Amino acid sequence: MRLTLLHFNDVHGRLDRLTRLFTLINRQRAAAQQAGRRVLILDGGDSSDRNFWESDITKGRANFALLDALGVQASVVGNGEALQWGRAALARLVAAAHFPVLAANLVDAADPAQPAVPGLQASTLFTLDGFGIGVTSATARYGAGYRRYGYDAVDPLPILRREIQALRAQGAKLILLLSHLGCLPPDERTGPGLADEFNDYDVAAACPEIAAILGGHSHRALEQPLRVGATVIAQAGAYGEWLGELELDVDDATGSVQRAAGRLIPCDDRVPPDPTLAATLELVREEAGRLLETPVAAAGRAYAHALDAPSAMGGLVADALREVAQADLAILFAGFAQRGLAAGPIRRRDLYEALPGSAHVTAAEVSGAQIARLLNRMLASPSRTESFNPHRGEPPLGLPAASANVDLRYDLARPAGEQLLECRVDGAPLDAGRRYRLASTFFTLSTITDDPEYDFIGLQAGQPVEMVRVEDVLWEIVESWLKARRTV
Repeated sequence: MRLTLLHFNDVHGRLDRLTRLFTLINRQRAAAQQAGRRVLILDGGDSSDRNFWESDITKGRANFALLDALGVQASVVGNGEALQWGRAALARLVAAAHFPVLAANLVDAADPAQPAVPGLQASTLFTLDGFGIGVTSATARYGAGYRRYGYDAVDPLPILRREIQALRAQGAKLILLLSHLGCLPPDERTGPGLADEFNDYDVAAACPEIAAILGGHSHRALEQPLRVGATVIAQAGAYGEWLGELELDVDDATGSVQRAAGRLIPCDDRVPPDPTLAATLELVREEAGRLLETPVAAAGRAYAHALDAPSAMGGLVADALREVAQADLAILFAGFAQRGLAAGPIRRRDLYEALPGSAHVTAAEVSGAQIARLLNRMLASPSRTESFNPHRGEPPLGLPAASANVDLRYDLARPAGEQLLECRVDGAPLDAGRRYRLASTFFTLSTITDDPEYDFIGLQAGQPVEMVRVEDVLWEIVESWLKARRTV
């Protein structure tokens, strides 16, 4: 068996780049077939990215439509697919794909014997010219980030060992791993938590039966494949900037790899877009764009937005959160909105552009003293006037915005921790000893208590935080509230 693997990973929403990758894939596939080689086209995960509107508004479906059209034969789920939109969206992606979507260690949190969503596969078997090629899979672990959706990425090692045995029993002579675990050598694991992070190096050492690992997640552009024992590791950078090509010459009888050679082929502006895929992308964008034109509600007046003064838009969002979460009050940073709403019809596009990003809504029973602490920490936060995420060009988070039943007075010239002068809820002074149901966002109201950037509320041990409609983000929750009201 003379096999050529064409692979890419971590496109992260750069759909235009896929049109150029398809040109390279067609070129390299034709050359390989001319040389008598069989070809598989594999995706290493994270084709999706919330920061690109086509990906976000379709919850990854735009990306998978392009992968289908491109001819991908198997894909591994990355955190770009599993961490951003939740279980229902992931199930729709898996159901819509015409290729196997894999993630052996992504399982139902309540029943780990079941996959995270129906149709998600652990492995797949290709039979080329009577030769069995088993492709198994693994994706990175994200703990509570996944468990909030009802699934979990568990230890991949015992599952991979099980899948290798199962693929052998089905007739696989060659075992490949499609991985979104990352590729980090031991001497580079110096950051927090990295020392114990199980990745492609560890798989290769623990599972020598795997002939080659086609990886993703760590965005490494491996111009030449790495070798760990007898296993070859390949990864093609990120953002569609490279197409990986790995050639394996395999003994037909034993399945042993006699030759392995790989390279990265640059995919830059010198590579012309494939016209067929470019036309498909145009149609995908047109369909995605229609979602943005959905009527939502009407604004009876303009809702202006500001970061350094009270924001009417921030107050509107807070009112929505208070009602949806059935809370006594709602408080969030006004900067979770990036623009206001004009008077007149509100389309989904208006709301989506006003409330971009992946903020989740939370609620908790907290004391008045905790709410005062929250407000003082928001007022003193560096993120009030500086970007929390400057490498993405995000604006500062601005002043606190509160629901209409809350009156705030503060003096920013006072020392940190003393800037809040008064908070009144339903006309009454905030009672330090009373319990209130508070709605906010995960940024300011979460169970992260060991990071001062997130520890605004000062949760006590065992004090729970509820994720409100966990599979919807801020703009979706505000949209449903607006639709119910029709006019604001």
